[in-house]
Amino acid sequence: MKIYSFSGKGKRETNEDIYVNIEFEKHSSLHIIADGMGGYSFGEIAAHTAVNSIVNYLLERYQSPDIEKNIRESLAIANDEIKTKQKELHSKLGATIAGIYINQGITYAFWLGDVQIYHFRNQELIFISENHSLINEMKKNGSVSSRDIERYGNVVTKSLSGTVVAEAVEVVALELKQNDIIFICSDGLYNSINPKSLVLLSDNELDEKMKLVENSIDDNYTLIRLVV
Repeated sequence: MKIYSFSGKGKRETNEDIYVNIEFEKHSSLHIIADGMGGYSFGEIAAHTAVNSIVNYLLERYQSPDIEKNIRESLAIANDEIKTKQKELHSKLGATIAGIYINQGITYAFWLGDVQIYHFRNQELIFISENHSLINEMKKNGSVSSRDIERYGNVVTKSLSGTVVAEAVEVVALELKQNDIIFICSDGLYNSINPKSLVLLSDNELDEKMKLVENSIDDNYTLIRLVV
């Protein structure tokens, strides 16, 4: 599998997106993007806390057959760690997150919030994660106006923010075939660039593209591309 990753701060002063690619053993790996929420760099603390908690938990249990259970428990523990940080810092902070966990021949996609996962085959999109957002909830209950999008576009309904329980985590098993491509993207990336336009780019071309848009994207933007 080929892995490409990039993270830029865009027009923001700091980058509160965190990503990780870690291989536990051959054909067993974890790929995560966390998008931190909270002022005064607390978002970065939340994102780091979330990623470190999940990695450490799954690193100890990657040989366990209860993969989906372990994913849910790792996020529950990450959520508890963020709750502890909130008390230490006397501030609200949290993170949205999405990840791909490949283990024992099965690929799991998991997410909370608006970091998105895309699965392409032969350049066609065959899976996209559904954002946990107020706008999506409103769409299910009726039409959404441009004013609604402007007002509520950044409001997420699920995140690692001290209140989520394990059952709230979306976990989906994906069937991967040779040459399939998976993207994990923070909202700063996919709100500015259509991920489908990046499918056929080489790593060098992706690097050039990501650096070129640094000064034109308003938010932090992060991409992980996995080519099977």
